Amino acid sequence: MAGFRSNRLRLAAAGTIATAALFGAAGHAHAARPNFVVIQTDDQNFRTVKSKYRGADGKFKRTMPNTVRKIFRKGTEFHNYYAATPLCSPSRASLLTGQYSHNNGLTGNQGPKGGWEGWQTQATYTQNMPVALQDAGYRTAHFGKFTNGYYDQENDRVDTTVPPGFNRWFTTAYLPGTRFYGYPVTDDGRAVGPFGNPNYTATKGIDPPGCTAKALTNRLRGLECNYLPDVMTEHAVQELRKRKNKPFFLSIDYQAPHGDVRPPEGPQPATRHIDSAARTPIPRPPNFNERDISDKSPLIQSYARRLGRQDIEHMTGSYRRGLESLRSVDEGIGQIIKTLRKTGELDNTYVFFLSDHGYFFGAHRFALGKFMPYEESSRVAMAVRGPGVTRKGDSHELVGNIDVPATILRLAKAKPTYEVDGRSLRPFWRDPSKRSRRGLEVSMETGVVGDEAAGARKSNGAPALKFKALRVGPYKYIRFAAGQDELYDLSRDPYEMENKFTAPGYARVVDYMQEQLKAIDRCVGAECRAEMPPWPDPAG
Repeated sequence: MAGFRSNRLRLAAAGTIATAALFGAAGHAHAARPNFVVIQTDDQNFRTVKSKYRGADGKFKRTMPNTVRKIFRKGTEFHNYYAATPLCSPSRASLLTGQYSHNNGLTGNQGPKGGWEGWQTQATYTQNMPVALQDAGYRTAHFGKFTNGYYDQENDRVDTTVPPGFNRWFTTAYLPGTRFYGYPVTDDGRAVGPFGNPNYTATKGIDPPGCTAKALTNRLRGLECNYLPDVMTEHAVQELRKRKNKPFFLSIDYQAPHGDVRPPEGPQPATRHIDSAARTPIPRPPNFNERDISDKSPLIQSYARRLGRQDIEHMTGSYRRGLESLRSVDEGIGQIIKTLRKTGELDNTYVFFLSDHGYFFGAHRFALGKFMPYEESSRVAMAVRGPGVTRKGDSHELVGNIDVPATILRLAKAKPTYEVDGRSLRPFWRDPSKRSRRGLEVSMETGVVGDEAAGARKSNGAPALKFKALRVGPYKYIRFAAGQDELYDLSRDPYEMENKFTAPGYARVVDYMQEQLKAIDRCVGAECRAEMPPWPDPAG
């Protein structure tokens, strides 16, 4: 692998020199071009962004007040934003390429088509948004999680490879799983850490009392604060404070609220936030522990047993710890916005907030996990603020993570050397009422076909089933690889409680959705952006 990696790096360097000659000197200042900050969380259910936690005083407070006030209210929220593949590595690959997984080659979390191994062996290694931005004269930086398995497995050590496209690289390098303390980092090609004790006890305080939100960017001498989101914020802020003569792109991938490898199951909050949400009830939307799932395909019915009291108590504890972990992320977002304002860059910077995919907390009887085509897994909270973005805008246009790179590349006037599947979001944040008939495919190309994942029945985790789904207009059509289908009319049934696939009044809708799924499946470039014919209304 080391020899292969060296060859790829040499080829990447040669390509960068050739592209720089085409565009002009890479160091040329482009004052008129905007900056970009992309903030991504991990496994965040779309409802938690605007959620409230209940403190010890019994009062409810916003979990992410900075995020809501400084991004959502200062910009446009996209209410129908989807992860093209609701799985960690493929979703991140789509966000860095603007391509569906069937085009960028990253379909799983490991192996030659997934995770770090797949990132190095697929064309995405050199054909991605950061490379195109760097070639166009941008300074690029990444902090936090990059992709699954970013680790030198062959030698059981930190991988110090900095992939092409990044000027600044501060990335967690771990195997296996997420650790909020005791994690190593690759710092511009140097292995550093671990940050804190890897054998910590998750239920107790770890950082000293001085590790408050204010300490994120004003460290006191001798104070060691090692909580993972805090450390990523600190280094991202240091990067933003640097004097620059070129526009910049910065991505920060917080690993909260992803579960920690240390027990208990669920995320690890910062010491200052432990038990701050201990009195918070878990939300119970209409599809929570769904009583009647006879509308679902037999495949889904075979996995989803009713949740008992113990299941719900266990899930509630994980939900509360997730909210507590997001409080640190929100404080970090506040520091990032504050730094952009202090450096005079905020007015010329687009700030995106999103997650790699969603997460289940009891919907359709699933107590944890992602993977699935249902809203809790595939739909993600997303908002953007920046030059020309409508403030307090609400867009219900159907968009996805493949559209974010397409937007950034277009605004940056960067020219990728590959075909992008997504389209620019700019028309929809300038006029949030604007609509189109572009459809979006949501698929899982890795996983199992049917009853091979029977273990999921015991844990009530969402099973990783192969499927292809189409979202267009008010509808979502799902075809599982096992040959079972579901159709939802989200305008009438936003909680996906009534599968209309066999309903007589929806026969024309089924025909339309099946035909359009065939048209978009395996699409490339402009084919993926094409508008679909008008959809039919249900009969009767």
